[in-house]
Amino acid sequence: MKHKMILLILSYIFLIFPIFCWALPIDMAMDELSHQITVEIGNQNKQKVAVLDFNDLYGRDSRLGKFVAEEILTRLVKEDKVSVVERMYMKKVLQESEFRNSGVVDAKSAQKIGRFLGADAVCLGTLTPLPKTVRVNARLIDSETGKIFAVSTASIDRSDDINALMDGLDNTDEKIDKPEKPKYKKGNLLTNGDFSRQYEGWKKQVGDITKGYSQAEIMAFAHGRTGKALHVRHKGEGNIQLMQLVTVPGPDLIFSASFQAHSNEGMMSGFSGSGVVQIGLVYLDEGGNKLGETLLVNYVKNPFADTPLIGVPRRTDDGYKTHFVDIEKGRFYKDYQINLKKEIEDNLMGLNSTDIRQIAVILWCGATHSQAGSELWVTDITLTKR
Repeated sequence: MKHKMILLILSYIFLIFPIFCWALPIDMAMDELSHQITVEIGNQNKQKVAVLDFNDLYGRDSRLGKFVAEEILTRLVKEDKVSVVERMYMKKVLQESEFRNSGVVDAKSAQKIGRFLGADAVCLGTLTPLPKTVRVNARLIDSETGKIFAVSTASIDRSDDINALMDGLDNTDEKIDKPEKPKYKKGNLLTNGDFSRQYEGWKKQVGDITKGYSQAEIMAFAHGRTGKALHVRHKGEGNIQLMQLVTVPGPDLIFSASFQAHSNEGMMSGFSGSGVVQIGLVYLDEGGNKLGETLLVNYVKNPFADTPLIGVPRRTDDGYKTHFVDIEKGRFYKDYQINLKKEIEDNLMGLNSTDIRQIAVILWCGATHSQAGSELWVTDITLTKR
């Protein structure tokens, strides 16, 4: 009862004098901070929260940051007013899914983590060492909107126990190992776009190996600048693709390639599917999340596709994040170019081009029927700064 009365008085003091923040022993500071968090979560009617490790202002981990997160979680569980994601489970899931709870976690990444864990709120924050105290700033992120809906602050008295947990957080003048900015190659960002070094830089993947049949070879090609080209053939259901993922500085790039595509249907026109050739550009953010795509496509258009007949195979329509460009059967396209910035501005209205940090270049051959097939010749693929 006495302890609750102290908390009540402290809460009242913080309301009247928000500009001040008195240093408290660790237990009382954690009680106060957790109480504030519980109140704010209740005000927003949140049901489940994930508590991440607290970092310093440089994004560094420490035993104190893990300790603070653990203390907050323990008190939230005791309050029994909100469901809490168990921290050992949370770390295991995040590691296995390639999320990383290290470095500076911003509201956007916290939103993704919250959604992934099924939590509708995420608690994270920073530790700032001062001469006699450690300032703890907590933030609550809405997993639905990615917005900060509440902040809470406490100051911990720097006892010997606290100093022992700080792991050098005071050394703010020493060099901080900040993530290096990606280094971009000059000229072509793609590796081996002319296939002069066989398949170097390209990752090959086949679909259902129980269906269809594929072949790929690097062949002599008089129309290529180095006299080499990739030749891919596919027959029957299934597909084969070669893919290369490139880190890019943004969308201000030019894609170029020389290619020829061929697709055929089976013996019964309109009823035996089609071969499909695609040269795809898939735009991704820093975390590898798909933002949109541009697809150069060759296929046999079903003769009933423009009629209202139900069940007829039709190509998917363009969308705000997908743009199809039809390429002619048998035509050789020499140094075909796409200005990616203009492509996105004109045809991909739902894509924020400033988020692009990776581009996957995909060469794809497949078919939708056992008798259908497709074929692609491609070389001199480049991705260069405009």
